[in-house]
Amino acid sequence: MSETATRKAAPDAPAASPQSPLFDLLARSWRLDVPVAEIAFDAAGKAAGFAMEDGRIALMPLEDAESPLHRMRVEADSGRSTIRPREKPVAAPILTPELAQGSAMLAVSGSIGLVAAGQDGRIHRVTPRGQVIPMTGKPSPIFALASDGLGRLAIARDGWVDLHDEEGMARQSGLLTPGPASALAFAPGDGTLAVLLPDELFLGPPRQGYDSLPLGGHGPLAFSTDGAWLAGSNGKDGFWLLRRADRAVARIGNFRAPPAALAFNRAAGAVFAAGAFRAAGWALDTPPIGNETTGALKTGQSGLVLIERIAAHPTRDLIALGTADGAVSIARVGHGAEMALRQADGHAVTALHWSSDGLHLALGTAGGEAALVTLPPQIFK
Repeated sequence: MSETATRKAAPDAPAASPQSPLFDLLARSWRLDVPVAEIAFDAAGKAAGFAMEDGRIALMPLEDAESPLHRMRVEADSGRSTIRPREKPVAAPILTPELAQGSAMLAVSGSIGLVAAGQDGRIHRVTPRGQVIPMTGKPSPIFALASDGLGRLAIARDGWVDLHDEEGMARQSGLLTPGPASALAFAPGDGTLAVLLPDELFLGPPRQGYDSLPLGGHGPLAFSTDGAWLAGSNGKDGFWLLRRADRAVARIGNFRAPPAALAFNRAAGAVFAAGAFRAAGWALDTPPIGNETTGALKTGQSGLVLIERIAAHPTRDLIALGTADGAVSIARVGHGAEMALRQADGHAVTALHWSSDGLHLALGTAGGEAALVTLPPQIFK
């Protein structure tokens, strides 16, 4: 039986505290009143899902009748681009019922919408229009979720990881683990699964077996877009970087906080980590194997507030930075200048994610604000 999501009533007051003129021009923002824990875009590019700490998911369509793309004008005499202000209020988000105890884990569905899993064991499919379809209600707690985007789900429970067909949830294979995994990730292309535990990493094709490597930690875990590199937070003061071809490892430490986000930028051939006072990045063609300063990239500005979240543009050499006081900026890899996008409001940025086409940047905060920022390509020329 499916459930129907509801549309949140539009608030009488502004959705957020006063923001920069650029943010007001480019962003649709909503006050959810509950902290945002995670963000995911569906594969079809129809909607963004914001997982809230009360177990609900807020859905925002990417289609926008008053998109900045429609409000942009190019002056004939100077060629200068301008964007007129939005004339109508933004549509209210669609809110699902409570789907998890605490925030739901999100993954991209291989068929439609998103897959949402709760630590209480419930798993649902959520369509872009807000229809909620139960997939399984197995009571065993879930600690991590990953999708290969092609119809397979990996689910970590206490002591094992199972691979399932998304349709029908038939079990394909399993892996016994010494305790619960904190993160799972599929490698693009070859379907290799990475399983991160406190003291080791399991890596391999699920149906053929796994190798165990001494690369433990506590999420996040991320593959590069070509699958050649894998990065994982050590859960303490930094992260490790694995080159899959020869199993060479770089270990980078001395971060102010455990990196809560890792990102590979394909255009720049670089990896970045949150948890420092500036964007911490390294070039992959000169990786920090044996020396953590090798290949270091000075990107963005150094400040007095920690970078909590970091996200890489899918096609350009750009990264988005979200700080502990709520500011968001965009920087070009290897350059010191930043484009300030969102002003600090005292609430940490807790989620930051680009759409697959790079047109939209989604963000969520500990203060319960969610936003979709549409960034016309002309801004970066």
